[in-house]
Amino acid sequence: MNSSERAELLPAFLSEASTDLGTLRAGVANLPAAAAAGGDDQQLTTLSIVAHRMRGSAGLYGFPQLAKMAGLLERILEARPDLNGAQGDTYVTLVGTAVHMIGVGLDDITHGRRETDLGLRFSRAGGAAQLQAVLRAQPHAFVPRSTQHIPDDLDDAADLQPAAAGSLSDTLRAFVREQAEVWEYFAPEVREHLGHLSAQLDAPEPDLDVTFRAAHTIKGSSFMVGLEPLGEFAHRLEDVLGGVRDGLLRIDTPLRDELRRGTDLMTAMLRVAEGADEPVQEQLEIQAARLAQVAQGESGVPAPASAAPPADLPVASPELATLRVPARHLEGLIDQMGALVTSRSRLGQSLGRLDELQRAMQDSQERFGRAVRDFEERYLNADMLRVAEGTRPERAGPALAEDFNELELDTYSDLNILARSITELSADFSEVRRRLEAAVSDLHAEHEDMGKLLRRLRVDVTQTARVPFSQVTARLRRWAREHRDRLEFVTRGDDLKVDSATLQRLGEPLLHLLTNALHHGLGTPEDRAAAGKAPRGRVELSATLVGSFLEITVRDDGRGLDFLAIRERALMRGLRSAQELNAMEDDEVARLILLPGLSTEQQVSTVAGRGVGMDVVATTTRQLGGELLIRSRAGEGTTFTMRLPTTRRIMDVLQVQVGTVPLAFAVASVRALRELREPELRIGEGGFEAPFEGRWIPVVDLRELWGTPATGETFSLVVLSTLAGEVAARVDTFGTIGESSVAPTGSLLGALDYLSGTALSATGEVLPLLEPQGLLRLARRPDLWLSHERTGEQATVQGRLLLVDDSLSVRRVVGRMLERAGFTVDTANDGQDAYERLQQGVPYDVVLSDLEMPRMNGFELLSALRGRPTTASLPVVIMTTRAGEKHQRLAFSLGATDYFTKPVNEALLLRRVGRLTGAVV
Repeated sequence: MNSSERAELLPAFLSEASTDLGTLRAGVANLPAAAAAGGDDQQLTTLSIVAHRMRGSAGLYGFPQLAKMAGLLERILEARPDLNGAQGDTYVTLVGTAVHMIGVGLDDITHGRRETDLGLRFSRAGGAAQLQAVLRAQPHAFVPRSTQHIPDDLDDAADLQPAAAGSLSDTLRAFVREQAEVWEYFAPEVREHLGHLSAQLDAPEPDLDVTFRAAHTIKGSSFMVGLEPLGEFAHRLEDVLGGVRDGLLRIDTPLRDELRRGTDLMTAMLRVAEGADEPVQEQLEIQAARLAQVAQGESGVPAPASAAPPADLPVASPELATLRVPARHLEGLIDQMGALVTSRSRLGQSLGRLDELQRAMQDSQERFGRAVRDFEERYLNADMLRVAEGTRPERAGPALAEDFNELELDTYSDLNILARSITELSADFSEVRRRLEAAVSDLHAEHEDMGKLLRRLRVDVTQTARVPFSQVTARLRRWAREHRDRLEFVTRGDDLKVDSATLQRLGEPLLHLLTNALHHGLGTPEDRAAAGKAPRGRVELSATLVGSFLEITVRDDGRGLDFLAIRERALMRGLRSAQELNAMEDDEVARLILLPGLSTEQQVSTVAGRGVGMDVVATTTRQLGGELLIRSRAGEGTTFTMRLPTTRRIMDVLQVQVGTVPLAFAVASVRALRELREPELRIGEGGFEAPFEGRWIPVVDLRELWGTPATGETFSLVVLSTLAGEVAARVDTFGTIGESSVAPTGSLLGALDYLSGTALSATGEVLPLLEPQGLLRLARRPDLWLSHERTGEQATVQGRLLLVDDSLSVRRVVGRMLERAGFTVDTANDGQDAYERLQQGVPYDVVLSDLEMPRMNGFELLSALRGRPTTASLPVVIMTTRAGEKHQRLAFSLGATDYFTKPVNEALLLRRVGRLTGAVV
């Protein structure tokens, strides 16, 4: 919903919410009397339905704090603990406090204020204490949802500070002295992420995922190497950015300034660690307190002048004191080598043109030769000359040479002279061609020598830029030692040489994989003992070279992925509908954990629950041009395998043509080239399958993917190897193989997981470099990308829908979404109203219904529709805030077609409804 639509529909929401608030207040006032009469169950049920409706409406309109408060009230009312006397009074008081806070939030929204601190105000109004009292009295009545702790006052920020004044500078400098080797890779990494953070804060529309990931990475890296002050402050910064990403804070100019001051302070801490003299101790205390205020929604305190760090001071870099080759120099050499590869390719093209010129000259010489021979036979043959003389006209007057025999002198006619000239010209052409042939031969030899030299240079520079894999495992072992009571950490392949630029990027994702294993995979010692396993888990990290790829595997012996929890979280976040999730294989569900913000952890902490760790792993893998495979078995553990090219700047690529579009594949991924006729293939579940080495592999038609016209019955297939198996890509023609300079995809193309980068051809043309594992995923889900022919009738007919919900706000907002897509939408305010409409014979293509409604709920409506022959096959889609498995199971058992959670994802809703109606959206 955009801002204009939100402003237009806001009065309707406030009107409905005010009515519901009045119902809640009246119900709370009647609770004591109802309890005394022994009939408070019906009253609590009614209030719970109202709170549920308000929760859904507030979430739909983008008021998350109000939605959470209504959700808390709903859970309190659903619990209905058996309390008597003073305890019962505490429960009623708790309900009243929650209702009062809902009223406060609505009042803020009505007057244009933000409702970002409702949770804090609820706690300060005594709600948290009342809730704890109820829990102590009835601990099993209900389990409240975990929320992130927000400190009640700014004194908590003092926990970030060292005990003694001035000790922060000493701590930072001591770290550099004692961990000089660690600082060499840690400081550039932090500065890189601080640069990303600053760039996004200066952008008109910051990428919240990038900013949050940068702060999260700085925090994790700082804790891993043991620099706690920087990690703790980065955690404060992450809290604020998390509030922005979750919609609790608005990234306006004051907030940007606060974030910039925090970024500048972390930069200053790095300078102090390297020897600069700056008052970071005082700045840290001030800025930590201010970030705590911002996280609570209290951003009105003016920034003190001392909060701004001084300008950058020139500081000697530690790498100047060592004889090691700086990594940036090697990076520059590799870049120059990439340009040299391109230059050599262009030289090859020039040689090709010279070859063509040589062949053309040879053809010209042959034509001249034939013309000379024909001329000689016709004009210079002796018999032909005599015949010609006999036919000459008699010359007038005495002949000057009549005393000579005609055989004693040569005859020089114009034709004779021309013939001799052509003969000489032909001889000249032969000489020029011979010399050109020799020059081209020398140039070819030079080209071959240059290629050999370049290959040696490429190998030498690449080997020089490689460092032992142990450089990253050493950092991870330090982290593992801190958790040795929970896990045993084993590494293999420490001596393996890895490209330094790649290795620098691997520390962060590998740390996230270990953290994921510790907090999600291994399980608690009690759970492991119950499963017959050792209390300490085992995590194995191994690195091996397989052909032209580096394969890194992180394996744990834990409980495996909780696919049910992943499906439930994906449904709650609106990533997929329940029907789509149920149709997905486990390996597809496993890849959902790579999406930003998706975590199965119930409680947010400094190390887990943010849903950012696996996103970092997937993003880094793709940026390195690699692929990631996830394998998990219940009770046995989970294995993550990263497959990365050993060289990512320069590689051998196979160029192909799809229509008029040139594409490229990394030769290291190509298993074979095949040309098959259509009868040699078969039709599988996902489309065509081709035979390869005794098995059938899926085929992706790149002509369909690129939208080019499909012609011909011959299948030109490039068979590609991936960690999950082979896949065949259909192209129009095969091209040549050559070295190419390769660059990763930018942010614009980063969402296309079947692209791993771009390759530069010899002509300077940019070629999309295709990623085999992404193509394999496309082959398995062709319905997500294959284009279907759309007739003119389909383009105009969208279908008629019935939207059933007791919330006026939901009916208006969701109805407008569907109408914008071209659907005709009728609404009903509950299940009974909808059932009566359907009994009247009005034809609908799809029914979208809430679950919890007065008179007739969604389950009852679904059962009634499936019991009538005329509506038994009518698609019915459930939209509710209930994401639990039991609700889904009951809905599908009654015949639901699909299942969504509120607030509904517009793109997902339109895609699913469009498919159910056969419409174009």
